[in-house]
Amino acid sequence: MKNKTLSLNPSISMEKSRWTDFAELSKLRLLSLVLITTGLGYYLAASQAINLLFLFNTILGTACVGAGANALNQWYERKLDAKMFRTRNRPIPSGRLSGQEALGFGILISLLGLGYLYLFVNPLTAAMGLLTWSSYLFVYTPLKQKTVLNTWVGAIPGAIPPVMGWTAARGNLDWEALTIFGILFFWQMPHFFAIAWMYREDYAKGGFRMLPLSDDSGKRTGRHMLLNAGALLFVSVLPYFIQQSGPVYLGSAILLGIGFMIPIVFFLKQCTQANARRVFFASIFYLPFLLTLLVIDKI
Repeated sequence: MKNKTLSLNPSISMEKSRWTDFAELSKLRLLSLVLITTGLGYYLAASQAINLLFLFNTILGTACVGAGANALNQWYERKLDAKMFRTRNRPIPSGRLSGQEALGFGILISLLGLGYLYLFVNPLTAAMGLLTWSSYLFVYTPLKQKTVLNTWVGAIPGAIPPVMGWTAARGNLDWEALTIFGILFFWQMPHFFAIAWMYREDYAKGGFRMLPLSDDSGKRTGRHMLLNAGALLFVSVLPYFIQQSGPVYLGSAILLGIGFMIPIVFFLKQCTQANARRVFFASIFYLPFLLTLLVIDKI
């Protein structure tokens, strides 16, 4: 009896691989957080029944803008990524995609996203998308090689997506949107400081100016983590006091905020890789739980 073997079509396999590379270029994992917070901003701002088609248009346009920004960021940093262990296997430095392919993809999908938001959502949301895109690429990205302040600057475009959801739902920018902006802004600090501490040697190879690189003891990094976690705790309870959420959210936000600060205190006492990793995982646990409670207990 002869053994039968199935051969894969190499052209199909190669095409699938290229799609995977473009997905990696778009940083889908990071992009998923952007889309979740955009939807949250829309939900919080909606005063009537949610228009699912309009929400879909908002998320799709935002996804394209975010994917384009991520692709162009990797194109800009392609030579630096090749020097670092954690990024050298990305599509461009590994040679799976050329710089021209990444540049063309990034520009095209960015323009599609901005145009889609303008036509199918509203001009204000498109303008907020342009602000996010341009500040990420033309301010934050070059600052990463010049000053440790890049983390604070980069947190601004990282916190704008929920505001885009808000403007999509209401057609205007209200001061109440600052609460969700503040939550995203201050959450990013301990999250990215923990990452920067864990990979500080790699960042040094790439020429990035991260706070832990000028902080051998880790104490200054730990103090900034704790300071921003305290600010996050304060901002996270504001939705209750401006009548965006109820008492269940308030109590949970306090407990989650204190819980988030505990591993940071341990890091401040002993600045080790293990404790930095605990801060990172605490940040990953904190945000989805807080946002879920904000949705559940919305007023």
